[in-house]
Amino acid sequence: MTADTLAAAPHMLDVGALPTLGDYGYAGGRQSFHAFCRRVFAPGGPRFLRSADGALAVFRHADVRALAAAPDMSTLAPAVMFPGLLEDPAQSAGRPGFAVADLIKNQLFTSNAPLNPALRRVLLNQVGPRPVATHADRTRAIAAELLAGLPIGEPVDFVGRFAEPLIGRYWGGLLDMPDDEAVAAAVEARRMSPMLNLAPKPEARAGIDAAARAYRGLVEGAGDRALAKGDCPFVAGIARDLAAIDIADDLGHGGFVPKSAGAFLAGNLFDGFHTAALAVANTLYVLAQRPHVLAALRRSPEKIAAAVSESLRLEPPVIQLNRLTTAEVAYDDVIIPQGVQVMVMWGVGNQDPAAFPDPERFDLDRPQQGVTTFGGGAHICPGRFVASLAARCMVETVIASGLQVSLASDEDHWLPGSVMSQLAQLPVVLTKAAAT
Repeated sequence: MTADTLAAAPHMLDVGALPTLGDYGYAGGRQSFHAFCRRVFAPGGPRFLRSADGALAVFRHADVRALAAAPDMSTLAPAVMFPGLLEDPAQSAGRPGFAVADLIKNQLFTSNAPLNPALRRVLLNQVGPRPVATHADRTRAIAAELLAGLPIGEPVDFVGRFAEPLIGRYWGGLLDMPDDEAVAAAVEARRMSPMLNLAPKPEARAGIDAAARAYRGLVEGAGDRALAKGDCPFVAGIARDLAAIDIADDLGHGGFVPKSAGAFLAGNLFDGFHTAALAVANTLYVLAQRPHVLAALRRSPEKIAAAVSESLRLEPPVIQLNRLTTAEVAYDDVIIPQGVQVMVMWGVGNQDPAAFPDPERFDLDRPQQGVTTFGGGAHICPGRFVASLAARCMVETVIASGLQVSLASDEDHWLPGSVMSQLAQLPVVLTKAAAT
């Protein structure tokens, strides 16, 4: 099905008749990401595809942005995402997957209006653009300390030694967590990564649940301690705004109101610990391959924010997330039936040449309007300001140190089959820059 065949009168889209993602070589994860983008954006490529489990896959930039804003395109509510696990917690407590479901139900990402905007305000009041901007000096100080502790001239894992500790300590500072607990929370968030696979292996469930319980214990415990202590403005603000929400739980569509500030923080900061660390690592991965860009940034540090955005356009942490049509969605010349799961491929939209000419080229001067790295519409990622700040501070610190960064090998460390572009590790070598 080409774009030309869809240029007729509006018609009901037959999702089951579409070619599959597999037909175009997509198997999830970063390994198949760029080759898939080249295939679907080649002349005569498809407009829509379907996943192996029957979801409509949307990936063209214009379609991704328009459908993200469609009012009848909802996020997956807790009971839809975790069928049969949350209706009776007493019965489900020991079942595989319950620990993850009971954590993620507290995320605003699993809620729809009117609850979603209410929960979003709770978080953005603390980590919106203005409050996050005040964290820049502290974040740079953490980055500088971590960078100074890395060895020179020998391979070091940037994920485990820098990205995760940076993000862990960023959130830990807001929660009054000891550094070791904060970094441990980031590690446990990473250990939950197999739940983000397109086809999670049943044998992995026990490890995912164990990581979810450990992560939740650390973050929720820190939130509860900080609130009880009474001198943590970040947690106090969360608790105050959360208590003002008077909306009934609706696990099947509207979402779930977290019952404590600690539960809210544990649910919503999972992405804060996990995806933000990916943003830091993926940014360095891109720049380490392009020493000329780092050299340009040394001369023009005012372009660092653009460099981070362009890096994450090329290597976005999130490839895709699913949505659900709650009514027929009429868009352009097609009608998407009600009750269809829609795989919105945010990362692929960033590779559409119709929006970003020569999309695989790093262009420090490319306009960044319309990038879909952090989603779009009513469910755009509220943690995007923290992720961007952390990546920016990382680049600023690397430049200020005068160090050169290069990849230690060409070996592939991307996690396979995931909805994310995630590096299990990122071996790099730091060297002292030659005198000029």
